[in-house]
Amino acid sequence: MELDRYDAAILDELQRDGRLPIVELAEKVGLSSTPCARRVKLMEQAGIIQGYTAVVDPPRLGLKVQAFVQVRLSRHTDENIEQFHRAVDAMEEVVSCHAMTGAYDLLVQVVVTDLEQLSNVVLKKLMHIRAVRDVHSSIVLNTIKRSSRVPVRHLVR
Repeated sequence: MELDRYDAAILDELQRDGRLPIVELAEKVGLSSTPCARRVKLMEQAGIIQGYTAVVDPPRLGLKVQAFVQVRLSRHTDENIEQFHRAVDAMEEVVSCHAMTGAYDLLVQVVVTDLEQLSNVVLKKLMHIRAVRDVHSSIVLNTIKRSSRVPVRHLVR
């Protein structure tokens, strides 16, 4: 799906506030309600808009420790990769996981209440996955920027 300026504006506004009523959204992007709603529906059907969610502040919930764990797999077989994916998918403490280039194969973001819980995730969960060869953890001291928004305005031709 190729985006035009209206689509980009819709995405930009919805990333700011996914609860905007269509009438308000349409007004902000310069469309009437019906074409705006149609565009939103098309982007949802195309998988560009994958869902709507609340942005939560982890420390306010008592989740005060965040770490990035680099994981190296023992072997790069389909079975090992699938085993790792299933295990990580089942861990609520893991908020993101990315396959990477470089010295480590995967980068896992973990959010937990304290260092003891982080230790449990790393030593008793991640390290117990048969496919894992080794891990390297880095604890976040301060978050400078956190956003789930992606840049869309520059995509318009």
